Amino acid sequence: MSESMIIGVDHGYAAMKTAHFSFPSGLVAYEHEPYTLKDVLEYGGKFYVVGSGRQALQKNKTQTEDYYLLTLAAIAKELSFRHAEPAAEIHLAAGLPLTSFGREKNAFRDYLLRDGKTVNFRYEGQEYSIAIRKVSLFPQGYAAVLTQSILLDEPSVIVADIGGWTVDLMRLDNRIPNASTRWMPLGHPYPQCIALPQSGTWHDPLSG
Repeated sequence: MSESMIIGVDHGYAAMKTAHFSFPSGLVAYEHEPYTLKDVLEYGGKFYVVGSGRQALQKNKTQTEDYYLLTLAAIAKELSFRHAEPAAEIHLAAGLPLTSFGREKNAFRDYLLRDGKTVNFRYEGQEYSIAIRKVSLFPQGYAAVLTQSILLDEPSVIVADIGGWTVDLMRLDNRIPNASTRWMPLGHPYPQCIALPQSGTWHDPLSG
């Protein structure tokens, strides 16, 4: 295997996102090979149609294997897009809501890392042999704001991460997350991140 490749994965309640892909966070399992290999993950002797249906809201994403399987599919998609070798060592970057970051980060890291062991699977008929050697976790939305130079000099900014099932609010004081943050089980069909300086004007990072 070559040097570890950095791949970022957003484990959303509604959709999985990477730098180049977004697909619904749904899985349908089959005991036998489906009629087409499109979006099909083969792992552990079973077949999973990726992106089919939608996950129920799981506040603890480690309670089932679903998000791990979706992670394997996301990695396979990125490796294929980058024309990388299907045998690879991965440095995985992922996020957690700020409200549960301290409580869940160790369990989520272990869930994704699997002791750094090599995992063999197929995606859309292609064989993959990957080892997740390192997992870096970050508060969701925080990294996105730090790329927006127009906001960095604001003394206080409120970030609203509007997802498929939830809305996370994060307050930054002089670029540092404030502990007074909220998680609301609401939801919106189009995930996005909006930063609102407390001066009253707003900026949507997705609009440029």
